[in-house]
Amino acid sequence: MQSKKIFILVGVALFVFGSAGLCAYLLFVKPYSSFHLFHFHKQAAVKTAPIPDQGETAFQSALALQNSGKSEEAVNAWKAWLQAYPESKKAPEALENLGKANLDLLRSPSTAGGKESYIVVKGDSLDRIAIKKKSNAELIQQVNGLPNINLQIGQELFIPQLQMNIVVDREKKLLTLQNGDQFFKSYQLLSAPPSTTKETATIIVDKVAMNGNKRVAFGDKKYPTSERIIILRSCGNIVAAPAEAPSITTPTDGSTTATAAPAMPPGFVLSTSDMSEVFPLVNKAASVTVK
Repeated sequence: MQSKKIFILVGVALFVFGSAGLCAYLLFVKPYSSFHLFHFHKQAAVKTAPIPDQGETAFQSALALQNSGKSEEAVNAWKAWLQAYPESKKAPEALENLGKANLDLLRSPSTAGGKESYIVVKGDSLDRIAIKKKSNAELIQQVNGLPNINLQIGQELFIPQLQMNIVVDREKKLLTLQNGDQFFKSYQLLSAPPSTTKETATIIVDKVAMNGNKRVAFGDKKYPTSERIIILRSCGNIVAAPAEAPSITTPTDGSTTATAAPAMPPGFVLSTSDMSEVFPLVNKAASVTVK
């Protein structure tokens, strides 16, 4: 009888304390665990979700304009994009595309991009027109797609009206053309002389095309393959790197050995293709800032 009473008391105690424990779990432990688990997953999702680039749609729109040959619209689109998203990781790519669009627009045979129409008269030549309109004969030929320097009376030409100046950044090895106060195009320098001062202002005193030791005039048959040099009053000159690739020699044992590439010339060095773009875009007395 005594054992039966003890068994009943133990059962009652287990029921009471078990019920209390279950209630405590349902009231306090389970809701907190669910809340904590929910927020843990939510926070993890926020941390791992990629942040969308807000300018991506506008970037692709500007790129589509450029790829479709709409240079003027592309220039305006890139300028608007860079103004709206200057801190974007795609800003350097957008600036490069703007440079390409600026050049395409300048070379288009129309009055777009700061060009004016001109009708050839008797006695005109590209050099005379360039002097008269303060432009560049080679650039006029490029813009109008002329196969040679011959002109016809009554022919319409489109004359670029530029106020191009140069900014050289030694640290970044970057040469930037600015048309007035507007960015035009940047070019990577292959080499630059060491910096001696923080910033120097100078000008272009001459532009020469050389074939060996002889100066070559525009229109000469040797001009297209000539070496171009932009002579500065100070800080060194702007030149092109040698275009020749390293020569290959074959020893008698059958192996091949590449000779060393030509050393970089002194001055601010551009590639040959970049110099062919820059050379006709700038004129004598253009300002040059070297940082």
